[in-house]
Amino acid sequence: MEQYLLQVPKNLAGEIRAHIGNGAAEKIQLVSKADNRHFTFILSGKEYYAKIAQLPCVLETHKTYDENFFYKSGEIGQMFIVCEKQDEKEVAETINEINNGITPPNTNVVKRKYDKTKHYAPFPKPDVARVEEDLIKILQGGPFEEIEEELVEFHDWMVDEEHPNGIILTDEMELIRQHPEYLKLTLGGYTKEEMNRLQLATELESGMDLDSGGADLEDLTFNNISDENTPPITHSSLGMDDEVDGSQTSRELQRSPSLAPVASRSMSQDDEGVDDLENELLDGLDEKPSSGAVSYQENPNYLELVAARERLQKGIQESDRNIIELTTKVDANSNIVVKNRFKQMLETTQSQKANLAQELAETVERIEQMEAA
Repeated sequence: MEQYLLQVPKNLAGEIRAHIGNGAAEKIQLVSKADNRHFTFILSGKEYYAKIAQLPCVLETHKTYDENFFYKSGEIGQMFIVCEKQDEKEVAETINEINNGITPPNTNVVKRKYDKTKHYAPFPKPDVARVEEDLIKILQGGPFEEIEEELVEFHDWMVDEEHPNGIILTDEMELIRQHPEYLKLTLGGYTKEEMNRLQLATELESGMDLDSGGADLEDLTFNNISDENTPPITHSSLGMDDEVDGSQTSRELQRSPSLAPVASRSMSQDDEGVDDLENELLDGLDEKPSSGAVSYQENPNYLELVAARERLQKGIQESDRNIIELTTKVDANSNIVVKNRFKQMLETTQSQKANLAQELAETVERIEQMEAA
């Protein structure tokens, strides 16, 4: 509920309290004017000038019956200023927002709070107009174009006779279809070797006219391929019905250095001792222990009962604290309604504690039986 403050001169405050105390509130009236900011305050048939002003912030009002529990009754964001003299009326005309709060610590609170706030200059009109045009295009469903500038290294293909001032790259150009790596250029991004490698890979993918025998492939070497670890490429092909001599094939394999068997390094006595020790340890780990009687501490039912016992003990401790707190509130409260409510809460807590204690006793008994067995 929205509420208001009424600020009146001291000589009128006593008369207002007297009318309210005597039940004659009809002698106090507040009539609004056309702008809903200026008012006429009527007290005992006499009219006074009044104006409404904004408070620094919204206040909350509360009411209580026992000075222990408070209930929110409304919010206050404005105050009526009633003036009796002409000079007070002239000052009130200039007030739209009150800089002071309703308590002494909040004197001039608006200036003290926002004095160090950084004030930003308004946005330039050209920037605002540009953003508005972009928003209109987006709302109309048109293409939203955004251009990003980036410096790249110069290459010869960037300038030709048709484009003396520089070529404009798009995804649909034939040049980009043949060389897609051109779209990934950055300043210092690719070295000359990387560009050559990318160009070579592109040419291979586009379908070069290679020799059927594969002689040209032997001349192409990449940085990540070693000649020592690569078997030689033979150009002779064997059909499914060709017969191969076993002795001849073995002689060819022996002549090939890459396919020749390599002798393993002989192990020293120390290495053999370490291997024997590791084997003994691994054999010991592989052996499964004899299946004996399972301890009750490894029984899942026992572990579940122990966890339930701890949970019940914590619940009883929490109930004891709640009982002490509720008992204190029942003894200290003078309101009958609130006191009866606390009594009901106290009885419920005591009943819950009794149930927890009974369940705890049963759980402890089952645990003792399992431990004794």
